[in-house]
Amino acid sequence: MTLVMSALFGMAGVTLVFLPRWLEVERDLNGAQIGAVLSLAQFARIITGPLIARWADSAAERSAPLRWMSAAALVAYGAFFLVQDYWALLALGFVALSLTQGMTPLIEAATLRATAEGRFNYGLARGIGSIAFIVANVAGGALVARFGVGAVVAWVMGSLLALLASTWLGLPREKREASQRVSGRSSIASLLSNRRYVILIVSCGLIQSAHGFYYGFSTLVWRGQGIAPETVGALWAFGVGVEVLFLWNLALFERRFSPEMLIVAGALGGVLRWLAMGFAPEGWVLLPLQAMHMLSFAAAHVGAMRLLYREAPEHSAGMAQTLYAGLSGGLLIGAATLLSGYLYDLVGARGYWAMAAIAAIGGAMATLLLRERRRKRG
Repeated sequence: MTLVMSALFGMAGVTLVFLPRWLEVERDLNGAQIGAVLSLAQFARIITGPLIARWADSAAERSAPLRWMSAAALVAYGAFFLVQDYWALLALGFVALSLTQGMTPLIEAATLRATAEGRFNYGLARGIGSIAFIVANVAGGALVARFGVGAVVAWVMGSLLALLASTWLGLPREKREASQRVSGRSSIASLLSNRRYVILIVSCGLIQSAHGFYYGFSTLVWRGQGIAPETVGALWAFGVGVEVLFLWNLALFERRFSPEMLIVAGALGGVLRWLAMGFAPEGWVLLPLQAMHMLSFAAAHVGAMRLLYREAPEHSAGMAQTLYAGLSGGLLIGAATLLSGYLYDLVGARGYWAMAAIAAIGGAMATLLLRERRRKRG
């Protein structure tokens, strides 16, 4: 599972940072068009995600969906990189991104299940995946600086081959008992009737979707400021490096802070980070702002994962993760990314300020979870 996660994150470490630049340079798309290509799969994830999760939760063999999705993703990305027309890019990007994005919540659910069974530590496994993301940031930046943005294609296809190998050769073939399979419709209804679950996925979805401008347009902002590609990759890597330190010392934080407190801290970190980024800072000040990725992403993510595992029954774990991902990495971040494309064209880096507002709304909702926890303890 860690190999699969590493291959997936290793690909994302280049696509998140440099795919917008590839679309701008190699396919001559503007900000709004780039935003549409990147966000279409995210918007549709609220539909495609549950369909994938229903398949995964009802599959006789737990790992079969991941194997077939990795094979389909390799074909879809290969076609995506070959086409020139904007509408073809939009359609094939939708298929390719839907497949790879759909794999992430399934791997998260499997990792949390294995952690609960005492097979390995979630923070360690997630940290290794994040290291793969860092390697991709740094190596991708160096390759783009040396060979141009065409290096993105070679890296992504190589990562997808590694993903294909790790799913087909590395994942255990675990059979699921008939009693452990669940109807997708009943699973969704049960989860959405849980008030805490709904508050959780909406609040954390907003906090994570506030990364929309950063994921889609930070590279374009920094390149517009004259920052070299290898430095851009290093900045992304630094932020994720601090995240890895957090994950590998997760026990220290979890002994002191509840999952609800981690989520609220993540929202506060996001508000401060995006407010500052809106001033288009340069130089050393970018380092502490990138270090705040530990809060804006990692703390909120870990808090959400812990609560998701508590609030959802084991037989609905894939659906619980997918509905959350459908909002945080789908509908909400899709809207934020699409908005970011227009904001980038209109106001440049000041588009980050809209992200600060989104994080603030998510944080305000997350305080409801904190209040309920205190009320229960009282």
